[in-house]
Amino acid sequence: MIWSDLDAVIGANSSFLISSHVGLDGDCVGSQLAMYWYLTSLGKRVCVYNHDSLPEKFGFLTNAAVLTQERPAGPFDVFMVLDCSNPSRLGWNGWKEMSPRVVNIDHHRDNVRFGTINLVMPDGAATGQVIHEYFTHRNVVYPAHVAESLYAAIMTDTGAFRFSNTNAGILRMCADLCDRGADSSEIYEKVYASFSASGLMLQSRIWSTLAFYRDGKICSMEMPYGLIADLGATYGDSEGMADLTIIGANVEVGMLIKYDEKLTHFSLRSKGRVDVGKIAMQVKGGGGHSGAAGCTMEMPFKEAKAAMLAIIEKELG
Repeated sequence: MIWSDLDAVIGANSSFLISSHVGLDGDCVGSQLAMYWYLTSLGKRVCVYNHDSLPEKFGFLTNAAVLTQERPAGPFDVFMVLDCSNPSRLGWNGWKEMSPRVVNIDHHRDNVRFGTINLVMPDGAATGQVIHEYFTHRNVVYPAHVAESLYAAIMTDTGAFRFSNTNAGILRMCADLCDRGADSSEIYEKVYASFSASGLMLQSRIWSTLAFYRDGKICSMEMPYGLIADLGATYGDSEGMADLTIIGANVEVGMLIKYDEKLTHFSLRSKGRVDVGKIAMQVKGGGGHSGAAGCTMEMPFKEAKAAMLAIIEKELG
């Protein structure tokens, strides 16, 4: 990874807009907060804007309130995009007018290198890992709350260290973050064990849709978007449910299907033999990692589900 280009653009500019993908998760939130702290510590003017709202479960992270859905007027010296493989995943138009300099920091293998500067680590477990390595390169001494944000980023994108992207290097990195003040047990509790009653009701309703196909090799769960409001839950309450679609003994591919009348979104998971990133890429705008990916079909739920099952069955052979 060549860090000198990032050093140069940060050193030469004073205003920065940070953004990430729709459907905020722990990696994009933690990465944005870590970079927000770093840039402001250097005296830069920084705005963090995202199309979607912050999931409540990440509200405990220091400076979480700076993540806004109020679009800034701009322009900025630099537009920094974190954890986002292509601009369409930002969920908003007009990003090109925000700045002539785009810094693209990511770890997705299908990243289209849309930045003026592209710092992409396709074999990385999380964008938080990229930022940790950059801070290490710069010998940055950062407070405990930044270590906490980076730990949350890496923990969530490794499925609490259950996914195959967890390795010795990742565990050493997280040990370093704990040495710097991140409380691993507290972060786990806040993210994975602090659901509201309505959030747990949402999860129980999702569980009730559990279904298996292809002799148990495919597992699915479903969630109509309207169910969130009906139960008084939040979108973030469903985060992590996709990971549970592959806990069955014989399951090879799992999918959490979220839908409304016109759109059907698939959060795909795999135990390893099947590359769900390649499956997602068969749908326009879809992509991701071999073990975790996503895509959206512009068609009603039943039709989309049948189409996705056909794609997965073909991949299973």
